Amino acid sequence: MKIRGFEIGVESFSRVAPGEEMRLPPPEAPTRPFLPQPSQLDAVLRRPSLDERLTDLLQPRGLDPALLEPAILAETRLGAGAALTEAAGHAIGQRRRILDRAAQILEQDAALDREVRAALAALFRA
Repeated sequence: MKIRGFEIGVESFSRVAPGEEMRLPPPEAPTRPFLPQPSQLDAVLRRPSLDERLTDLLQPRGLDPALLEPAILAETRLGAGAALTEAAGHAIGQRRRILDRAAQILEQDAALDREVRAALAALFRA
């Protein structure tokens, strides 16, 4: 049986003077960090409850703060009633009855609003 010798050790030495340029590999572009994105399954499984959705529906995010002023709200209500009346004029059948009823509800609301304003004006005069 013959055993070969191993060459172990340092192959070469090189000396670098302080002024010489070091040749390093170019830096790699930074990688984007992993940010998990919610899957569509999570959106289905973790749906908001009815109470949470109802709150969002009753308080829309794009609500104009000016609508909270009584005069502007009453004006908007009258405009919506007029639009519903006009739409009912162009509709037929069940849809026409629904639009007419919605317009009547808004007109009754406006009439009650006028009565309240008249009553308050009478109270302030007295």
